[in-house]
Amino acid sequence: MSRVNDQISATIRQNYETRRAALERANANFDRYIRGVDQYQDPFKGAAVELPSGYRNVWANALGEYILSDDANFNPNVGSNRSWRRLQR
Repeated sequence: MSRVNDQISATIRQNYETRRAALERANANFDRYIRGVDQYQDPFKGAAVELPSGYRNVWANALGEYILSDDANFNPNVGSNRSWRRLQR
């Protein structure tokens, strides 16, 4: 009987944690939507950054500068003396 109670408690706790994690993700996404930002992974910092939403192409350099563009053909590495990398959402 004790083992069954422990299993039930563990199942309830696991379901609660799964639901809580899903709600936290949904709240974070809604928060970013309201503020008009998207989250990107900065390859130079190795951390997430929030930048204005609505752009298809986002670039960063080692100095912490960002370029946001909708032009699919734009490449900031062309004609620049800095190394730019595309950020991923």
